[in-house]
Amino acid sequence: MQTLYHSGRILTMVDRDDAPEAVLVEDGLITGVGTLADLRERADEPAEVDLAGRTLMPSFVDSHGHLLGHGRLAALVDLEDARSIDEVVAALRERLAAREAGDDSPLVGAKYDPTQLAEGRHPTRDDLDRVSTEIPVLAMHRSMHVGAANSVLVEAAGITAETPDPEGGRFGRRPDGTPDGFAEEHSALGALFTAIDPEGGAGGIFGGGDAADALCLATEDYLRHGITTAQEGAASPEAVADLAAAARAGRLPLDLVVYPVAAWGAPAREQFAEFAGDYTGRLRLGGYKLILDGSPQARSAWMSEPYEPVPGDEDPGCAYAAHSDEQVLAWTRELAADGVQLIAHCNGDAAAQQWIDTVSQVSAENPALLAERPVMIHAQTVRDDQLEQMARLGMIASIFSVHTYFWGDAHLRNFGLRRGRRVSPARSALDRGVRVTLHQDSPVTPPDMLLSVWAAVNRISREGTPVGPEERISTWEALRAVTADAAYQYGEEETKGRIREGMRADLVILSAAPLATAPQDLRDIEVLTTVKDGEVVYSA
Repeated sequence: MQTLYHSGRILTMVDRDDAPEAVLVEDGLITGVGTLADLRERADEPAEVDLAGRTLMPSFVDSHGHLLGHGRLAALVDLEDARSIDEVVAALRERLAAREAGDDSPLVGAKYDPTQLAEGRHPTRDDLDRVSTEIPVLAMHRSMHVGAANSVLVEAAGITAETPDPEGGRFGRRPDGTPDGFAEEHSALGALFTAIDPEGGAGGIFGGGDAADALCLATEDYLRHGITTAQEGAASPEAVADLAAAARAGRLPLDLVVYPVAAWGAPAREQFAEFAGDYTGRLRLGGYKLILDGSPQARSAWMSEPYEPVPGDEDPGCAYAAHSDEQVLAWTRELAADGVQLIAHCNGDAAAQQWIDTVSQVSAENPALLAERPVMIHAQTVRDDQLEQMARLGMIASIFSVHTYFWGDAHLRNFGLRRGRRVSPARSALDRGVRVTLHQDSPVTPPDMLLSVWAAVNRISREGTPVGPEERISTWEALRAVTADAAYQYGEEETKGRIREGMRADLVILSAAPLATAPQDLRDIEVLTTVKDGEVVYSA
């Protein structure tokens, strides 16, 4: 079947000045780009789509996120709208009251944000004891890097005044040294996860429930936002198994690139060899993910200079590494030998340096590492000297641009004006020759690409504060970052991210033309239609 799109703005993402009249699609591929008369002559009674002045462009490519996690968090208690500790407690109590009699399973909430709470702090065990003193209760921070537990859960985890902080994490403590219920980073959270589910750990909490239902919820939301290539960016063995089952059953309506966590190692590709090459059932294993530090808004990102003092943390340090240099080097050597792409979560500049140094050392031994296009995920506080090193390595910066909107004011408080204003430094990266992509890290923030584009172009916090206007990029650059350059990050630049003959027909129809829209209005543009391989998969 042929489809002919015409009578609107066509943004090819090949060249800013391209202005074709029409696009012809057949059997999932773009087979013509040119004048309407020529394509009508070439086509054989195509179905015609009159754009009526709207904009056709390539669909969006998500350069980092957690698709399955986005769907699964929908089953947890949503704490995103809480504006006080009392409201956190009330939301958890409401879910508990709605349970069937006899249900004493753990209660888990997610997405609270202390920067939006009246108290300006994390919940404690005393706060969560108001929810229940009989069942475990866990509240997870929006970053998913820290959380708080009630006394039942703290005691079940065996955390006491004598319990040492684990490497790469810490437990919150009262003045007398007893635990206050707070846990920072995955090594500390692991004790709480294991107490809730000794066999599944984090997978039992965030991987519970029906994977098919979670996947359906997530893919519907991604397609609604025009995303046709997504990522599962730190997959457990259980998550890979669930996604592989979905792919084999033909239940993936979009392309999904999966990165198992580095600690699992090379056996991931051996166990799921059918997905280790090209897409099978729209799923492929992209490589491996390393997590090198924490969250800047939670003050656990590993910095080279101390955080600014704030009430309750008057003598801050620089936070800490998630893993030793030796461990990161060992993982990188092992996985680079497997000939796959490596991506690394780096929020703090000290973590960024650890990744740059590791890639520099391993690529000198095994140049194939650079050929696979290593990625620095988030790159929140990367310095100019580090960007220059990244450019020499060909390392991609996948930037979490909506941080300037959601947490811009928190970064200015946490880092001071000099460092805080250059969080998510996309302009500096592009100016130094670093290829930039943009992401939402869903479920941390919604999978809304146009909000990411708006944030990168405007850099305004949700409180209305300008956050480093000098780091703004143009609308064209931002759109490239979520189409052509994101496809490049995946090694798919010859098939996705642009409208030209031979490319896959992954397209979106937008309500307005982004390049003709005032920067402040970009987030108001709506995705009207999403097309995957020539088929409409979402229509408003």
